[in-house]
Amino acid sequence: MNGNNIGDQKGSKLAIIQALRAQGPVSRIDLTRLTGLSRATVSLGVGELIQTNLVRETAKNEAARGRPATLLELMPRSNVILGADFGARRWTLGAFDLMGNSIAERSIAVAETDPSGVVGTLIKELPGMINELPVAPLPLIGLGLPGLVNTEQGVIFSASDLGWQNVEIGRMMSDALGWPTVALNRHRARGLAECRYGAARTYHQVIYIGVSTGIAAGIYQDRKLVTGAFGGAGEIGHLTVDPNGPLCPCGNHGCLQLVAAAGALETDARRLLRDGKKSLIMRGPGFDLRLLRAEDICAAADQGDPISREVVGRAAEYLGIAMANLVNVLNPEMIVLGGPIPTTCDYYVECATATMRRRAMAPLTASIEVRRAELAQLGGALGAATFALDQNLSYSLFR
Repeated sequence: MNGNNIGDQKGSKLAIIQALRAQGPVSRIDLTRLTGLSRATVSLGVGELIQTNLVRETAKNEAARGRPATLLELMPRSNVILGADFGARRWTLGAFDLMGNSIAERSIAVAETDPSGVVGTLIKELPGMINELPVAPLPLIGLGLPGLVNTEQGVIFSASDLGWQNVEIGRMMSDALGWPTVALNRHRARGLAECRYGAARTYHQVIYIGVSTGIAAGIYQDRKLVTGAFGGAGEIGHLTVDPNGPLCPCGNHGCLQLVAAAGALETDARRLLRDGKKSLIMRGPGFDLRLLRAEDICAAADQGDPISREVVGRAAEYLGIAMANLVNVLNPEMIVLGGPIPTTCDYYVECATATMRRRAMAPLTASIEVRRAELAQLGGALGAATFALDQNLSYSLFR
């Protein structure tokens, strides 16, 4: 921030900022617990952050025992971070403050399919977005992307839907902007946004599962993304759920995404309808089955159509098996289901949740919450921006 010449030699103010980013409004006493700093250090650091317009005092915590404590929060709109999510040949570009509030957003259609064209489309749109912002953004950007992404190197190892392999997308963006660029799988970005600002914002041990044309998950410990060795933790779309199942582009047979994602719904429904069975999803005589889409099947399932319910129930059962395995291994407090299939189909969520509860250990599922994502498409851009700041957070950014 302009005019901020107060340093942070011991990292105390940075620790306070990070705690407020991850936990939301908290008291000074809570900050001592969350940061491990002394009361005196927290008091001094908070005072300086208020002076530099990064933190403000807000409402009192009336639920606290004894005298109500004044809560602290980051100053809305004092700083701006940028993130973008790519999927279905479209960028969702967003600008957010440190509290996750959207300041500006754009949806950008992409005509090109090669990596340079896709990146170039985003780069062309950035100046217009930046010029509209009330303050200059922090000089970094996060990208939520399809496929297996190396977050350490900013490389898409593989994105089979796009035919991409070993794409150095982080370097491409950094070379064009001169800013640090952080890349991660878009579903893991969306899950991080849900942990900080959405459906899971009051929980600490969370799994996010995104279901669209593929399936991927994010694992979160104390609202922080667990990346694994390089960013691949959560590739549940390639869990083997049927050893004799169909061949996946990854080379394995019976991967989860082949039997539980959008393509599985469409393939299964076409198979049944070609056998002459009647369904709500048939739009009159001569309906072209090639035009059938997963969203049509989901809508018909929620309307009680028997064929659609058979198809959706079969796919959701496979997802429920995967959810049960994750519950038994990781013991989360909450599972958030996102992507176009769970967020538009009640029956899919109901079947998957019922299977999970039936197959996982009862003590582990007794109190677990299963909710739908709240932040939709913009959540990927918000999560990517949040992760970029997590990876590059330094007090000098705000000076």
